[in-house]
Order: sequence, then structure tokens, then C-alpha cells
Amino acid sequence: MDFLFPFEWQDALDIFVISFLIHRLFLLFRGTTALQILLGLLLLWLCHTIAQASGLVLTSWFFQGLGAIAVLVIVVVFRNEIRDVVIQTSPARLFLGRPYQPGTIDLPEVERAVFKMAKKKIGAMLVFQQRDRLSEHLSEAIPLQGKWSPEIMASIFAKESPLHDGAAIIQGDRIKLVGTYLPLTKKEGLPRQYGTRHRAAIGLSEMTDVVVVVISEERGEVSVVHRGSIYSGKQLSLINVTTAVDFRNIPESLELRRSSAERVEVQITGKRRLVSALKPEQVGAFLDLSEIDTGFHRIVLNGDNIELPLGLEVVRITPAAIRLEMEKRVERAIAVEPNIVGSPPAGYLIERIRVRPGSVRVSGPVSTLNNMLSLKTEPISVGDIEPQRGEKIVEVAVVLSPASLRLLPGQNKKVLVTIQLKAKLASEDSEEQLFP
Repeated sequence: MDFLFPFEWQDALDIFVISFLIHRLFLLFRGTTALQILLGLLLLWLCHTIAQASGLVLTSWFFQGLGAIAVLVIVVVFRNEIRDVVIQTSPARLFLGRPYQPGTIDLPEVERAVFKMAKKKIGAMLVFQQRDRLSEHLSEAIPLQGKWSPEIMASIFAKESPLHDGAAIIQGDRIKLVGTYLPLTKKEGLPRQYGTRHRAAIGLSEMTDVVVVVISEERGEVSVVHRGSIYSGKQLSLINVTTAVDFRNIPESLELRRSSAERVEVQITGKRRLVSALKPEQVGAFLDLSEIDTGFHRIVLNGDNIELPLGLEVVRITPAAIRLEMEKRVERAIAVEPNIVGSPPAGYLIERIRVRPGSVRVSGPVSTLNNMLSLKTEPISVGDIEPQRGEKIVEVAVVLSPASLRLLPGQNKKVLVTIQLKAKLASEDSEEQLFP
């Protein structure tokens, strides 16, 4: 095959090096406008190659000249983006490591802070910088370089703050700039309720890849702007409800010994009128344990585990997962011990106590029954026994404690307790006086 395509090891190395460099450049410029321009250059080069291979001399010259001019234009127009990539990426990281990535922000925390400000009708504009450079589009920016926190956001956009009307520029988990003014959009036909904040957010998003969160001071609404489009949370509201977890369909042969949580906090969103009318008892959380077996388990919660009225949706569940320990249930015959309270009438002693039946058969967790010697009855008072009758017969219920215990079918929860008295002897009276 050498006569068809003489392929040497240098050719393989050449292909590998070029492929690797193209891959690294793609990672560096991914998500930026510069990547689109690079793809345009690649298209010009392909057109030039095809024209040259087809013998189209003038067409080949045209694409060759156009490519040369395009390279110069790109270097001039995108000099800032190229400089940022070079500054943020060392040679070692370019060839061996990952492209520069700023710290990530806690999105659930941002969400809580935004909706908290919206509930108080605090106007705000948060600009989340992506890959595109923003400096040439901003004015009157004040550097901050502080770590993100809801408290800082609340103080920046408080109505008495001098930075209230500007935007906050956030990159990763850092607040870079505050009190920043953005370019207004020239787009016409926007809804009348969109004020300066919304128009500034749309204007910047038309020029860059930012994501802007806008909170309306007048209506308390939250909107998200990206690539010139606005996604409004109009008439939406957010609420947190804490509810107990219902552990359902536990197999008869198993017992839930312990769980890491018995209550969860559910964050719910929906139309404002539905959220306002929501009552805590309308929210339910459950786990279906019909397919579970013995041992330790970790079950992740999602919207399917939450019962809500129609029109509402689950945003988040805290904790997101519950750990369970399931134990095998066994059957045992446990003795019944009467729970005697009070003292017999004066001059009398308890001679004998008889319980019928003397035991009951129950089922329960193996760890519980292995350490259980008896079950007590409900309290039985002996102070009201009539001395002339000398005994008391009472039907009393057996207390199943802990609650995981269950009577087996056919077992009666009540037992008959017979208490017999006898008169004290003189010697017994004297012993009571010596040893009260």
C-alpha cells in the first residue's frame, strides 16, 4: 500500500500535534464570540482549498485574500478577548490543564436572595458574566471584588444605598463591580411595564453572553434576560413549607428502625394567588417503601415525593435525601406485668395477683423484642378495693410500647387481672412502724 499513500511516523505525529492544538484552542474560546469567528475563518480556508483543488484560480485568490484580511480584522476587533485568554491561561495550563474557570456560585442561595428581595419589592439588577468581556460596555463602575453573599446584595440594593440604581457585575462567586450603568437597548415595541432596568439588561445581553436577573421595584417580579430575550416570572411567587414525611407501604416483615429526617422543607413556586392561598396542611411528603429490604438505604427525594395542589411546582427539597435503616420483624410471646398504683386499704396487704392470659404474642423489630422481658398493663388502682370482698377483678388493656409493637391476629389486647388482699398481722404492723 506504500505506493498509494506513503505514510510515515512523522505524518502521524503531525496530525496528532495539529489536532491537539485545535482541541485546546476550542476549549479556550468555547462559549465566546471569538469561537464563531474562528469557525468562519475555517470555512474560508475550506472554500479556498476546494477552489484551488478545482482549478478555480480567481476564486482561490479571492478566498485567500479575504482570509488574510479577516485575520487582521479579527486581531484588531477581538484584541481584548485574546488578551484575557492569554492572561488567564498559562502555557502549562494551555497544553496540560483545564481552561481558566472562575469559582462557582451557590445558585440556590442566589435564588433565595433574589426572591427575598422581590418579596420586599427591592429593585435590583444582577449581571452574571460568562466568557465575553464587558468593560467597554459599562460606565461609572465601582470595583468591589468581594465574595458573594445575600447580605452584601441586600445592602447594595437597599433603597437608601447610593448604589441602588446601578447593576452588580458578578463573575463566578465574586462581585466584581457595583453601581454600574449598562447600555440601553434600541429595540422597539417592548411592553410598557419594562422600565430602565429591563431595557438596560436587554441592551447588554444583546451585545454579550451575560445572564441578567432583574427585580422590579414596583411589582416585585423577577425576570431573567439572556441574548436579548426576557423570561419573566410575572405573577409567580415562592414559598417554603415544612412538612412531616409519611413512610408508606412498609412490608409486614420489616420495621423502620431509624431515619435521618422525619420532616422536610419544600420550596414551592406557582402563581401568586395560588401560593398565597396555600395552607401547610395541603403539602405532604411521602416515601413508598413497598420495594425496600433490610439494611441501610439512601433515598433521594424529588417532586414525585411531594403532594401539592394543582398549579404549584416543587423547586427544591431540603434535605435532598433521607437515610433509612430497615430491620426484620419477628414474633414473640411476651409476659404481661400488671401496673399496680396506689396502696391497698388500711390494714390490708396484697396477697396475690393473677393475670389471665399471662402473656400475649406480638411482632416487632428483632432488636426490640430480644431485650424485652414483659409488657405492662394500663395503671390499676388498689386503693378502692372493698376489704369485705377481699379481691378485685378488672379487665385492663396491655400497653404496646414502643409503638413498633403489634399484636398478632387472634390476640386480645385486654387481660383479666385478679388482685387478692389479706388482713395484716400484728407483726407486720410493727415491721411497718420500724421500716416505714
